[in-house]
Amino acid sequence: MKSWIPNGITLGNLILGCWAILFIPVNPIYSIYCVIGAAVLDFFDGFAARLLGVSSPLGAQLDSLADVVSFGVVPSLWAYHLLPHSGINSFLPFLIAAGAAYRLARFNLDPANSSGHFKGLPVPSNAIIWMGVVGYASTNYVDIPNSIVYFLIALTTLLMISTTPLLSLKFKGMGWKGQEIIWTLIISSVLILGIAYFFFESIYLGLMGVMAMYLILSLSYYKKISS
Repeated sequence: MKSWIPNGITLGNLILGCWAILFIPVNPIYSIYCVIGAAVLDFFDGFAARLLGVSSPLGAQLDSLADVVSFGVVPSLWAYHLLPHSGINSFLPFLIAAGAAYRLARFNLDPANSSGHFKGLPVPSNAIIWMGVVGYASTNYVDIPNSIVYFLIALTTLLMISTTPLLSLKFKGMGWKGQEIIWTLIISSVLILGIAYFFFESIYLGLMGVMAMYLILSLSYYKKISS
């Protein structure tokens, strides 16, 4: 019976993802709020499962099924609505959903998925990138150039299906030593969000900046330690 608590939280993630889909053509900002809620539930379902001691393969699979909707299908539809609805534009955005499904399936089967880094872009991080783009476009009433949307579709899809090592924010204590790169990312992120909010009045621009910093620090860090 206790397993229904984390599983119910996971299903809440899925339902919010479905609501996000419904809100996209009506109000993209409400859609973003739904995905933020889904991300919160995505964190707490695993926390609840560990707290209650009811972690299970079923819960893990259910979590991935919910994530592919909230953080894969929804960003695909965000990208779709940023482009003219014709020709190849009816196909390209959904590569994001395909990449998310592949990334989650590989994660579930990878015995090394508990290592100190992610293999490829985590699916929630993909959603944050698109959240920043869609939120900025919606709140500033600007059209994102098609070329930028195409680039981001290719970038996020390729990063998700790649095995490129990216930083995991799992702390081992609160010390600086040995975790310099994680603390650097967190401090940089706070500064970027603060600058974006107070000087550009756009938290969504800040989200894009944070994800750019995450990718830059990850790629430079793992390139350095592998050389």
